[in-house]
Amino acid sequence: MENHNYTYAMVEFFAALIILVLLIESHFISKPSNRGRMLNILLRTLFLLLASDGASYMLSKSGYMSHSAEIFFLISTSLAYVMLAIFNYYVIIHIREKAKISMWFGHIGLIFAVIESLFWITSYKLGTVYSVTAGFYKRRELFWLSQFIVIGMIAYILIITILFFNKLKRRDGIIFISCVLGILLSIGLREVIPDVGIPIVYLLVTLLVIGLYIVLHIEQNVLLRIKDEKLVQSRISIMLSQIRPHFLYNALNAIHYLCEKDPKLAQKAIAEFSDYLRGNLDSVSVDRTVLFSKELEHIKNYLFLEKLRYEDELEIAYELGTIAFFLPPLTVQPLVENAVRYGIGQAMDGGKLTIKTVERDEGYEVFVIDDGVGGYDPNNKKEDGRSHVGIENVRERLALMVGGTLEIESEKGKGTTARIFIPRVHS
Repeated sequence: MENHNYTYAMVEFFAALIILVLLIESHFISKPSNRGRMLNILLRTLFLLLASDGASYMLSKSGYMSHSAEIFFLISTSLAYVMLAIFNYYVIIHIREKAKISMWFGHIGLIFAVIESLFWITSYKLGTVYSVTAGFYKRRELFWLSQFIVIGMIAYILIITILFFNKLKRRDGIIFISCVLGILLSIGLREVIPDVGIPIVYLLVTLLVIGLYIVLHIEQNVLLRIKDEKLVQSRISIMLSQIRPHFLYNALNAIHYLCEKDPKLAQKAIAEFSDYLRGNLDSVSVDRTVLFSKELEHIKNYLFLEKLRYEDELEIAYELGTIAFFLPPLTVQPLVENAVRYGIGQAMDGGKLTIKTVERDEGYEVFVIDDGVGGYDPNNKKEDGRSHVGIENVRERLALMVGGTLEIESEKGKGTTARIFIPRVHS
């Protein structure tokens, strides 16, 4: 029996090592989902459970349970019930992604786990569920009541999964049901083969949790690939929306006019025009955020060319509280273009464009403000719809790349204000 205890301990320590490797790998996953965070908690709990149960076996000899072995046994047993509660939360969080369900369905599972853990912890002194007499473990009168609570908790998870099965992907529903049935099977094996039952229970649970981790990992990789593809398409769309034939025509026509009237200014205009085009083309190959200062350079290239066209009708002001933060490329420039084209450009006497940045404790704000005609509706496509495409791309890339938001307020006759917010954690 002593050799068996050593073998069980080594197997559980090895399983704990595998879980530790998964925990280290999960640490490098950026911005995990709610399910990912809950699975991480499940992995941590399982690691502690395996380590403590392995220590319990290591410290036991020939059926004799020392005081320290009993402590580790209590820890591992309590953690097993906590794991059930965490798994229940995992299922509820998964269902909440597809259907409306209160988190109280998760809290109920936690209540089960707390009651069950109290049964075993208090039994350390009272001997109601188990007792250790002369170093030997023995079940007591409330043992089967505690097992009834456990089975009730497992049945509760199974019922919730079946009730919301149609809201889940068929694969996920089958995985959850298989996990629950696997736990019930392992409990049955514990009774049929008592000498090796508990290690079988924990090792089977380990395999089930590893399965959940693999499925979630594959799912996240698929989502990341889709996200990357959407960002590439978004960058291409926004670049094309910026290079408009009428803007190119106006810019080239202004440069042509300056070649005779002011050659030095024409030369500068050609350089600005070249930088503007390069900025648009570079945005396609950039798959990361850029400093606002770089975005500001591109904006100034654009506004220089528009200033040639509108002259005194376009007034430009900068109120820059900070330029040292990151955002997706070509984020502010489409909003500036929108303000010039549909705000100031439509006003009889032109107007003023203000670009403002504010640093706050929670993040950064960028304002693009114009006092043009106002009444702009981002849901109302203009001409070929390209401005609308640009605004939607800005909003989508902000959400995907930095968790940011875009809000537009426009009042007819008073102008339009576009506000970008970027959480500090992403900057």
